[in-house]
Amino acid sequence: MAPKTSSPSSIDLDHLNRYVFGDKGLLDEVLTIFSEQAEQWLERLDLTLEDAAWKDAAHTLKGAARGVGSWTLGDLCEEAEKLVGGVPEKTGRRRALLASLKAHVEEAIAEANRLKAEF
Repeated sequence: MAPKTSSPSSIDLDHLNRYVFGDKGLLDEVLTIFSEQAEQWLERLDLTLEDAAWKDAAHTLKGAARGVGSWTLGDLCEEAEKLVGGVPEKTGRRRALLASLKAHVEEAIAEANRLKAEF
């Protein structure tokens, strides 16, 4: 379960600052890497992927999201990881979740860019 945060932000800045030990240069680097990786792994999440590739892409995106404190995105990725095997209506559920993942990735990247500009 994701830690609670009082901020409506898609990135938990308190978590991220602890993660980078308050180093602004490292903060910028982590946010840049997150943005690049989030875009790349989201592009790999395709409805036609075999289960192992789908789960791997969702898992990797989950790690990137949780690394910067993007808890909601991480939770969505965790849900995506489970859409493998004989899950009923798997393709339809993946399609719906993928739309939500795209929106949350875009929001998190926009927040990362805002934070980088702010610091």
